[in-house]
Amino acid sequence: MTERKLVTHAGAAALLLMVAAATAASGQSVTARTVRFSSESLGGQATFAVLVPPDYDSSSTRYPVVYLLHGGTQNHTAFPARTWFGKEISRRNLIAVMPHVPQILYNTRADRGAPPFEAFIAELVSYVDAHYRTVSTRDGRAIAGLSMGGFGAVASGLSHPELFATVGAFSGAFSAGREAMLAAGVAALPVERAPFFYLACGVEDAVLPASRDFVALLRQREIAHEYREVPGGHTWDVWDPQTLAFLDTVTARPGFAPSR
Repeated sequence: MTERKLVTHAGAAALLLMVAAATAASGQSVTARTVRFSSESLGGQATFAVLVPPDYDSSSTRYPVVYLLHGGTQNHTAFPARTWFGKEISRRNLIAVMPHVPQILYNTRADRGAPPFEAFIAELVSYVDAHYRTVSTRDGRAIAGLSMGGFGAVASGLSHPELFATVGAFSGAFSAGREAMLAAGVAALPVERAPFFYLACGVEDAVLPASRDFVALLRQREIAHEYREVPGGHTWDVWDPQTLAFLDTVTARPGFAPSR
């Protein structure tokens, strides 16, 4: 009995060494890096996490980018902390960027026409395109977020349709005084240049009525979208599978693919 157990442990150790060696040989990394840069729009330092494909450092390939925005009480580590993140992002052959967007940036200021996060997202896209090998077209970019980040993603897609071809929101925080801003954004959006919207919300979530109202705006203007109501509330039980479903949707979209 003891001998058999020792052999099993030795075999497991050998297997781990083989996996580690294979990972090192391929240059694979499933750990997001934290990057900081001086932001003109924020008037200070900005922070984001980024995960590049496993073969990024050994290739000259350009990769599509997905921007993932955290919720109001979270930060740039929210998505990378999920157990599926490294594996699922890496196998999809894309660059994932997760900025830290403090909740105050979503508030409209009296001396500015739009909340500061809109200018920051545009600045972040420019920074990432300048410092990483990206597919720097709207078809090669997508943005999505959960809760407050879902509002941020949708607002960014409405105000910058030239930057993003696909937009996602999971349990989007579309209420609490944001309805008029979103309605105006949908009304002003050129339908021929509108992003594709992927929207999902739990049927037990308090923000469900606001999600339905926003979807109604898209339907009125015949803007292409997919909407899912799923079991659950305002939790990761909804956000985890819906983020993965969004990633599947994005990678099937025209132009969202690596380029050599």
